[in-house]
Amino acid sequence: MMTPIAAGPNSGPKNLLDILLRGSDAWNDWRIQNPTVPINLFKTNLSNAPLRGANFEGADFRKAKLFRADLREACLRGADLRGANLRGANLFGANLQGANLSGANLSHAMLYCANFGGAHLRGTVLDSANLLRANFSHSDLRNSILKDAKLKGANLDGTQILQTDLIGINLSEVQLKEVHLMDASFKNYSIDSMTITGSTGAAR
Repeated sequence: MMTPIAAGPNSGPKNLLDILLRGSDAWNDWRIQNPTVPINLFKTNLSNAPLRGANFEGADFRKAKLFRADLREACLRGADLRGANLRGANLFGANLQGANLSGANLSHAMLYCANFGGAHLRGTVLDSANLLRANFSHSDLRNSILKDAKLKGANLDGTQILQTDLIGINLSEVQLKEVHLMDASFKNYSIDSMTITGSTGAAR
């Protein structure tokens, strides 16, 4: 039986890292026991870290280094990831509903089936990311970069796409219901079958 992990209400990044090093199961158990402790991982380096299935709901990851981190099926609901480096990270099936990823770098990240519903992605870098079947419904993608991203089967219903770089993307089977589209770049894109209903704005 695993020894309980002690951490006070003012746990800093180092104490939290000590818990994380024991694995996602130990981390999740600790969070269940300490539901009110703030998760402050500001500027923490978790590059290449094995964090599959970890519960980071509401965590502060501002400017954190998560380069090539394994965040498959992790819960990042409502997390603050502004300015974080998630380049090449694996977020397959991760829950990022309502998360703030403004200015974050998710270039070349694996985001297959990730849930970004209602997330803030303003100015986020998503170039060459795998966004197949990802859910972006009612998210804010203003000024974001999705150049050469794979979006086949993604849900973009109700999103805000203003001055967004969509050059070279594949929009096959993408849902674009009631999208707010304005001044977005669509050069060299490919479409097989795309559903666009009730959308407003203009593209170039």
